Amino acid sequence: MIIFISNSFHRYTHSSLRGLAGVPEVRSESVDWLLRRRTLPQATYIFTDRERMDCWQLKIYQHYYNYINALGEGYKAINNPGKMMNRRSLLRTLYKRGLNPFNVYAVTERLAPARYPVFIRNEYDHGSPLTGLLQTPEELDKALHTLSAEGHPEEGLLIIEYCAKPLEGDLFRKLSSYRVGSQLVFFGTVHQRDWLVKYGTINSATQAMYEEELSMIAENAYREQLLEMFNIGQIEYGRADYGIVDGRVVLYEINTNPNTQPPKEQHPNATRQQSIETGWGKYCEALHHVDTPASGKKKPALLRVPGVKRSRPKLSFSRTLRFYRP
Repeated sequence: MIIFISNSFHRYTHSSLRGLAGVPEVRSESVDWLLRRRTLPQATYIFTDRERMDCWQLKIYQHYYNYINALGEGYKAINNPGKMMNRRSLLRTLYKRGLNPFNVYAVTERLAPARYPVFIRNEYDHGSPLTGLLQTPEELDKALHTLSAEGHPEEGLLIIEYCAKPLEGDLFRKLSSYRVGSQLVFFGTVHQRDWLVKYGTINSATQAMYEEELSMIAENAYREQLLEMFNIGQIEYGRADYGIVDGRVVLYEINTNPNTQPPKEQHPNATRQQSIETGWGKYCEALHHVDTPASGKKKPALLRVPGVKRSRPKLSFSRTLRFYRP
């Protein structure tokens, strides 16, 4: 069994996996659930939602991560909460090491971007950027004043240097690969007639682009480059979203709690449909590889996590924090 642990409001990202054919037994639970447990079932526990963890959540997660991995056969924890890099740390580190060609700046750092255009986004979520492309320092200052007036605190705002090029004309492409434990698989592509590629533009890709996507899935394209980036961020589970700019991999983010949905509607293009099914199949295979099968009739582990007091049964996570803060 695999149990994904996430923020209470973002369990939906993996809940759709439950009961699907070809997928191991999966549960999607919150940290509230973890704190209320008297025992832990045998499973692989995957800690997600790195961007949404504050320092107190990280501390609690770290205690559970260490405890689960010390339980022995039948128990495993993935994504060390105390070592995973957040978005800003990872992108800054990749830039400094020459692995990514663009830099990021926290607004609170008061650092001027080295080049333009830039855009602003929230460091703690996976939503769309808060601005379009800003071409000058004056446009950046104006955008920051506007965001402040709209109620956005400076803490958590990131200024990101733009780094993308269209595949052809005004068509952009985003690629994605999953890491699941030791497995890294190319998952697929999204094409959109906008620099911000998120959901895709229907009928925008050509047959040649669909055939290239299928080939990249079969070859597990860019595996070595991406595995190095995952390792630098010390992330064992997540989805990398990236592009190819001037022949090199450009990483935009690693989402540790990606919205993972099984294929639903049949795509009108047969090659594209084959890519969707193949990419999904490889992801499911990776889940099986990381799954921890139950070992005999071993009883669930009784929870005695050092440094953590178990929650009262009906308290929400926000109230349970009172028990952990010094």
